Amino acid sequence: MKRYLWLAILALMISCNGNKKQVVFLGDSITEEGRTLELGFLNLIEETLDANKFNIIGKGISGDKVSDLLVRYEEDVLAQDPDIVFIYIGINDVWHTYDVGKGSDIDFYEKGLRKIITDIKRRNAKIILCTPTVIGELLIFKGAMGIKRDQELDAFSGVVRNLASEFNTELLDLRTIFKDYIIQNNKTNDYQGFLTDDGVHLNDFGNQLIAEKMLEYIK
Repeated sequence: MKRYLWLAILALMISCNGNKKQVVFLGDSITEEGRTLELGFLNLIEETLDANKFNIIGKGISGDKVSDLLVRYEEDVLAQDPDIVFIYIGINDVWHTYDVGKGSDIDFYEKGLRKIITDIKRRNAKIILCTPTVIGELLIFKGAMGIKRDQELDAFSGVVRNLASEFNTELLDLRTIFKDYIIQNNKTNDYQGFLTDDGVHLNDFGNQLIAEKMLEYIK
């Protein structure tokens, strides 16, 4: 009797889990911290959603660029049999060119994203492409490097917007959302402290803002 009861419970658990929508977040350290920080945006999303309906899967790794996603997206995304996939990459592709020394050429960035998007679409998953946000929350960048870096973020964000239009995916334009917020709130032209702790990685309010925006796409 106990054996049959356990089998029935196991079958119910498998059935319930099978009905959950698998929501995968593919990205870099910002996505990774969305899970590791207590008030990270992945944790906030998970706390908001019905645990019986959605399974939140964080696949962010610190330092990753689009080249790194190409190595691991089959295992980290396709193998999860996803229903919804957020792709949030690009900060390191620009940032590393100036601060580490090995960023990404914009053409390679586009081709890499195109490959990932194409393969995910074949699985009939809903894709939400996210534009990269900011490297510094300044309203006005004074140094030549800072200006060039910010211009490149605009260009890389343009690539994401164009791919969203081409592939008919959802677009979460975080760069525009962040820049609009900074224009309204950064009256002293500070580098950080509004949506980020260091100009890149999210503070509590930045995590809350992204969680709210992402939740609009999870249904």
